[in-house]
Amino acid sequence: MTQFIAKKPVMVAILVLLFAGDFFRNALTVPMWAALVMVASVWSLVVIIMNRVSWRALPIPLLALLAWWAVSPAWSPYPATSVVMLITALVGVLFGLAIASAVPLDELVRRSALSLRLILAGSILFEVTVALIGRPVYPVGFSETSATPIEMAWSRGLLFSAGRIQGLVGNANVLGMLGLVLLIIGLWRIYASRQWNMVSVLDVALAVIIIARTMSATVTITLGALAVIIGLAALARRNGLWWRIGLGSAVAVIGGAVVTAVTQWSTFVGLLGKSPDLTHRFDIWAAVVDRIAETPILGSGFVGWWPSWDPWFAIHSVEGLPMSQAHNVWLDITMQTGFVGAILFAVALIVILWTLWRTFAHSPMSVASVPFLILCALTVQSLTESRLLHEWGFVSFIICAIISERIRVGTIEKL
Repeated sequence: MTQFIAKKPVMVAILVLLFAGDFFRNALTVPMWAALVMVASVWSLVVIIMNRVSWRALPIPLLALLAWWAVSPAWSPYPATSVVMLITALVGVLFGLAIASAVPLDELVRRSALSLRLILAGSILFEVTVALIGRPVYPVGFSETSATPIEMAWSRGLLFSAGRIQGLVGNANVLGMLGLVLLIIGLWRIYASRQWNMVSVLDVALAVIIIARTMSATVTITLGALAVIIGLAALARRNGLWWRIGLGSAVAVIGGAVVTAVTQWSTFVGLLGKSPDLTHRFDIWAAVVDRIAETPILGSGFVGWWPSWDPWFAIHSVEGLPMSQAHNVWLDITMQTGFVGAILFAVALIVILWTLWRTFAHSPMSVASVPFLILCALTVQSLTESRLLHEWGFVSFIICAIISERIRVGTIEKL
């Protein structure tokens, strides 16, 4: 039994379900996806029980954050909805605990790469098929009409044109971020092994193609941020006055670049192919800020993503499409759990990142570098997307927290 639960096909299936949840919802309908999640949850419980995983695997700041989420339904205007969504968050925690304990970290990185390879390669094949069909394809069970917004399409069949592809996950931004994660893994494996492994090279090539064809401004900015982080880490590892001057100069240049981007906002976002309001995000953020103003300290109750069945979350729509997130983790978490929850979230994230950063700065060839860079990418993404609060973003957050705690207590060799 122990060997079965950690078998590669089983774990790869679990990871594909996490990374490509939208694919299963589009291809099999939401009820079938929910059934698969239930099966995966049973797998997670079995792994946790058999490996005797304790709550102590999570760092205390994260436990404090989860505890605050757990009590938030007490003052929520939608208590039943909040309780239901807390159950989904608990499932995410279970997934994180199970995945982190099922196999060593290096093996988890390999299996994650395989999962992403399947999703990204499958996405290209899917886009080729839709492009050959010559018309958009909609999710299974969805009945489109002449008035249906094209944004509802699973794929628009734009592979052979200059448009953005959406892949199996049906979302260009999500697909681009998955490509970035595979790029991180592929480049790290090449760097750590000091050789051009063919599989890793193909992973990098596949990831670059996906990133180029999704044309996500968030991914582009995140790539730049990761390059800066890697450069700063390289400078931080050097000793001597001139290297420290170089590090300080680099920080000053980065600060100047940020100020320039803000002051020349229209030009900056124009270079990224975006409108000044970041594709209606300013309007979404304004609507969320209005909700925050109602209960700024405690928030309105944790939900993660916005459940469409609860009328309280008819917060904003864009061109007739209701939003399911604030497109900013910090606004979302403040609206849901108040300034108290936002501070707890920030503390947990900073503690986890700081622990992983020290390992990365000291030994970038360590396998712990992969979760650090992935969490950095998710942190940058948190400024324009709220996906860190649910599905693979949230599970990755939990896994990174577990790894950071193992580093803190000195058991990283057991990964």
